[in-house]
Amino acid sequence: MGAAADCELIGLGLTGQPVNTITTLAFVVAGAYLSSRPRLRWVGIALGATGIGSFLFHGPMPAGSEWAHDVTLAWLILVIAGIGQTWEKWTRLRGLFVIAALFALVPVSADPVAVVLTATAVVLILGRDHSAAMLAPLGFIAAVAIIGRLGATGNPLCDPESLIQPHGLWHIGAAVGVVWWALSIDSADLPLHR
Repeated sequence: MGAAADCELIGLGLTGQPVNTITTLAFVVAGAYLSSRPRLRWVGIALGATGIGSFLFHGPMPAGSEWAHDVTLAWLILVIAGIGQTWEKWTRLRGLFVIAALFALVPVSADPVAVVLTATAVVLILGRDHSAAMLAPLGFIAAVAIIGRLGATGNPLCDPESLIQPHGLWHIGAAVGVVWWALSIDSADLPLHR
């Protein structure tokens, strides 16, 4: 079903789904911001990659764009899960290559893998720090994810012709939430493995 599942009408050109395409740039901006912070560089790189994969998927939609979208989002979640873990370095390029190969060989694994990675990331984050500083950004990300799902095609908040697209709100909210979480990690001065 691809981008059609994200409600917004699909047109032709560089911005197939204009709102969903433009809002993917929030990931790129957030990624550039975090990339300038040494402790958060890989989160920033993965955020930027997610923005590019999402832009291709919602915008010009070339062949392979759904794969790029799914790979970069799963990789971002893996990088987040690995922050501060002894296996953190593994989540970087090696993790990206493993996810890319897995999703190329078994495309139907993308959604289940993303769900497992998300659950793992939440458990690892809260297992190390379940303060309000961690709960607030995670709660915010969960809230915008719910809004995004409620706006999926066939769901109550879906209006394909609206300029307010819940999936686009999810793009912006997720980018803001990840930056909020990452800055909380950075300011908490938790040990990070390099």
